[in-house]
Parts: sequence; structure tokens; C-alpha cells
Amino acid sequence: MRRKLRAGVIGVGAFGSLHARIYAELKRTDLVAVADIQAERVQYFASHYGVRGYTDYNDLLVKEDLDIVSVCTSDELHLKPVLAAAVSGKHVLVEKPLAMSVSDCDEMIRAAGKAGVKLMVGHILRFDPRYYAARQAIADGQIGVPVHLVARRNNLITSAERLGKHSTVLFFLGIHDIDFMNWCVGGKVKRVYAESVSRVLKDIKTADSYLALIKFQNGTIASLEVSWVLPLSFSGRLDARFEAVGTEGTIFVDGSGQAVEIYREDKGTSPDVMYAPEIRGRCAGILRDEIIHFVECIQQDREPAVTGQDGKAAVEVACAIAESLEKQQPVYV
Repeated sequence: MRRKLRAGVIGVGAFGSLHARIYAELKRTDLVAVADIQAERVQYFASHYGVRGYTDYNDLLVKEDLDIVSVCTSDELHLKPVLAAAVSGKHVLVEKPLAMSVSDCDEMIRAAGKAGVKLMVGHILRFDPRYYAARQAIADGQIGVPVHLVARRNNLITSAERLGKHSTVLFFLGIHDIDFMNWCVGGKVKRVYAESVSRVLKDIKTADSYLALIKFQNGTIASLEVSWVLPLSFSGRLDARFEAVGTEGTIFVDGSGQAVEIYREDKGTSPDVMYAPEIRGRCAGILRDEIIHFVECIQQDREPAVTGQDGKAAVEVACAIAESLEKQQPVYV
């Protein structure tokens, strides 16, 4: 019987708290410690799970004997904890995006390679059965050669209010679909052109929405729509769609996750049944599947489904889209 992997989580906000819970509940892992710059979060999770807590992730890495570390800090703060974890010999699962610059991606990939540890990026759509089925159909040739792809991912304005000072909707949401389209096409992007608008979020100084046209080296074209200004009255958490048109067929995916809708006199809600739903007191769903996959890759010495290079490829496209906005012209990747 394999020994349990000792796990730590750096950043226990919205998603990091789920990583911590899953490590604590899995039979293959022990949650040993958490770190966060907010002391009250550290105190809560340390007490709740009976683990040690730190306000400095360096202390966690030095003082704890860990096998695996999840880095779940805000998007722009991935580099230093990933480098520190890799240098200290820990396998690293970093939430998407890998980084917000290509140079940061390169540093992380080099550090993990030099240390001989595994680096995986949390592109969760690769574990979503809806998107996985679509990609598998494309890979099996069921729709022939892809002609064009369409991806949409729109979110509530609360995400922008919470994260707009740390990231952009392109990196927070768009990176999901960029990685997924890269995976479907199986080739590199050649050129992008993008536009954005900022009317709702002017005070935060970030774009409301991005629209981008993408051309792959093999000739496939794609469009990307991302926004985080949906009104609070929207019953679901997300409006997401994917479409692939091929030479011999087409695929449509409803990625919104609104499989269950509950309406009362005052409001409507749609509980999460995909990403991290609670079933019989435990965290289930595709985030759990993603973490289990990474644990198995460590125990069986296999390459993760989403490598550092995969994460970098998505970041390269996102950076090119941002550059296209700045220059107001097409940008070659």
C-alpha cells in the first residue's frame, strides 16, 4: 500500500480552501499545513482541520516535510511560491493561469525541471466530462477536421469586484477556453486580434469584456468571448458555451453548469453540481478528480495531463491577446 502524500496549500481563498478540504478528505493524502497572508484564514483552517498554519509560505516550505503543494494565490502572485516549492523539492499543482507573463512561466518550468519535481496547472476543463467528451470526439475524428471553434465564458460582476485589481477577465476566465481550444486543435496559435470594452468596471480600471479572433497554424479559426459583468440577478454562476464545427459534423457544449435550478419568490439559484459539490458531507466533483489525477501522477511517476508547457502555451495566447488590444492590430504568437 502506497503511503499517503503529505500536502500543503499556499493561499486558502475561494479555490485554495477547496484544495485544502479535498486533501484532508482523500484517503491518499494528509493535509499537513496551510499558508495565507490573512491570519484569520490561517487560524480558521488550522483549527478546522487540525493542521499547522503559517502567514509566510516560506515557513511552511522550510518547516514542513511535504510531498505536494497546491499554489492557489491570486493570479499575479504564482511565481515566487511555485519557485520556492520546486526548489524545496515539492511537487506543485498551481491554479490556472500558470502566470501572467511568458517569462514567469519559463522560470517555473525550469525550476521544476531542475529540481526533478512535477508541475501541473489546474486547467479544470480537461477534467470536466462535458468538455472532455467534446475534445475526445474531435480527437477521434467524429466531426472531421475542425473548421472553427467558438468559446464563451461570462461570469457575475462579483468576480470582477473581488479580483479585478489582481487579474483580468482574460486571465481569470478566458485562459480556461484558450487552453481547451489549444487541446482540441492540438497545435499552436499563429495570430490573434482582440477588442475590449470597459463601461461597468471603469472604477476598477479593468475591462468588462474581451472578444478575440484566433487563428491556429493548421488553419482552424476560433472566437473567444469572456466577460465578468453579468448582473447579480442572473440565476447561475456562469454562462459558458463551446461549439466546434468540423468538415463532417459539429459539437455543442453547455458549460454553464446549471443542471439544477431552484426558484423562490425572492430569487433563483443554481447550485454547483460540477466543480466542487458537497455529496454526503464530502467534496466531490471535477476539482477532486483533478487533484486525484495529480496525486496518482506523483505516486506512479507519470506526466500530468496539464504540464507546465501546456500552461505556458495558454499564457502565450492570452499575452498576445492583451498585446493586440494595446497595439490595436493583429499579433503573431
